[in-house]
Amino acid sequence: MSCSVEIIDFKRPEGNRKNLYVNSIPGSSAEDVQEYLYSVFSLYGLIHGIQIYPYSTSNQSEKVAGYYGFVTFYSVIAAHSAKESLSNKITIAGTECKIAYAKRKKDTQTVTTLHFAKCQELANYYLGFNGWSTTIKLLTEDNEEDSSGSDLRKVRYVCVTRIDITGHQLNSEGMGAWEETYIVQDPTSKAKAICKSKKLAYQRSLENAFSKVILIVLPNGKVTVEVDTTQADPVILTEKQLDDSNLLKVNELDQLPDEDDADLKQEVDDDVDAVNLHILHELEEM
Repeated sequence: MSCSVEIIDFKRPEGNRKNLYVNSIPGSSAEDVQEYLYSVFSLYGLIHGIQIYPYSTSNQSEKVAGYYGFVTFYSVIAAHSAKESLSNKITIAGTECKIAYAKRKKDTQTVTTLHFAKCQELANYYLGFNGWSTTIKLLTEDNEEDSSGSDLRKVRYVCVTRIDITGHQLNSEGMGAWEETYIVQDPTSKAKAICKSKKLAYQRSLENAFSKVILIVLPNGKVTVEVDTTQADPVILTEKQLDDSNLLKVNELDQLPDEDDADLKQEVDDDVDAVNLHILHELEEM
């Protein structure tokens, strides 16, 4: 296994060989168990996620509470190394917990793009904090007429972002869009909708750009990079050329982001240009 070349892409890890099952875990809370498992298994590679589930067993008419969990790595080699190095078990509070490859049914969901925060985490782990950079090539509003009613309006922004892989002379471009609804009578509502739409359009464009990047981990631990050229780079379009067929649409988030911290109390119609400039500067610094 240590002599293998491994390919890691920016998608949600799939396959039971990346997923370890740990049973009979004692503990007072799921949070404590999750934290402990992370401290043990993160020594062997980057972890995508840890899922903890409670269970109870009957022992001489007495119920004993405990947990079982799944530890998901990005790397098959990392999962194998953890399993073998720990000799297929760990001892927690005097209880021996067995480690095995998971036997979970394949997820039938079609959306496997890695979340924005996870993309950054994976890139930093394998490429280094200074191993990649981003440039916003386009951030524009789609001024399609809104027919949602007199009290509510929608604002939608489209973003195109380029990722440059330092030292590899490679780059990948991605497009994303986000739409938010605001209340016409509330000036701060439009400002917040603009900020959120820009922020999430940027994040989705970065996810799209990362989805084309392929990490190749060599047997000596070094990492090389390729870009999937079968996926076309987004075309830079003018505002009037943007339509639904050109947009990467995302309707759901893994979790809702925090509201933008900017304190925008002025009238939007007077200050919208200043708000746009402020958000653009924030995105360039991310």
